[in-house]
Amino acid sequence: MTDLSQQTSGINTTGCSVAIFGGTFDPVHNGHLRSAIEIKESLGVDELRLMPSHRPPLRDKPGAESRQRLAMVNAAIAGEPGLCSDDRELLRDGPSYTVDTLRDLRAELGLAVSLTVVMGSDAFNQLHRWQDWQSLFDLANVLLLHRADYPLAANIAVTEFVEARRVAEASALTAVSAGGFYELGLIQLPISATDIRQRLASGRSIRYLVPDVVADYIAEHGLYT
Repeated sequence: MTDLSQQTSGINTTGCSVAIFGGTFDPVHNGHLRSAIEIKESLGVDELRLMPSHRPPLRDKPGAESRQRLAMVNAAIAGEPGLCSDDRELLRDGPSYTVDTLRDLRAELGLAVSLTVVMGSDAFNQLHRWQDWQSLFDLANVLLLHRADYPLAANIAVTEFVEARRVAEASALTAVSAGGFYELGLIQLPISATDIRQRLASGRSIRYLVPDVVADYIAEHGLYT
């Protein structure tokens, strides 16, 4: 079994630029992983942390337990340079508010490190409903990923707020510690965790949708059936 302590970052302060890629990862799949690689390359960050959410405030309860979702993430990214996991939201009681996570990271990393939080257009469309959302930009940069299944339809207050913070290219975010904004279009694989869970529930194959190690873990623990 994967040694979680060897895969989880959480306290690494050696890099000068860090990006946070959060989600329920229920389960983590090849679409997540391909996006993670492209995000890291586009930003040029030293470290990209996949951060499973414990209790997402605006989403349904995940189908797998927090420790299981973390184990699948760690198995999927094992040996991939620059990718690691961060379990801090899983250790917190109550909902996982991103602003609290970023405050925690800032206290740990210091003010000089470039910190970028990544969110998809589905999350960005709901940003005005997030806890203390304006403070996100005091603590980190924001990278918006366009998702074909969620056309951009952000609240006007959010749109006006981020426009003044827009930078010319993704790599410019690593030049500042916080406050920048950039939109990035990725070649995203048309894979969804919802579809994977539905396939498993109906006894269909998920081969090539998730890494083999994730499929093995799901089968071993009887998840989503």
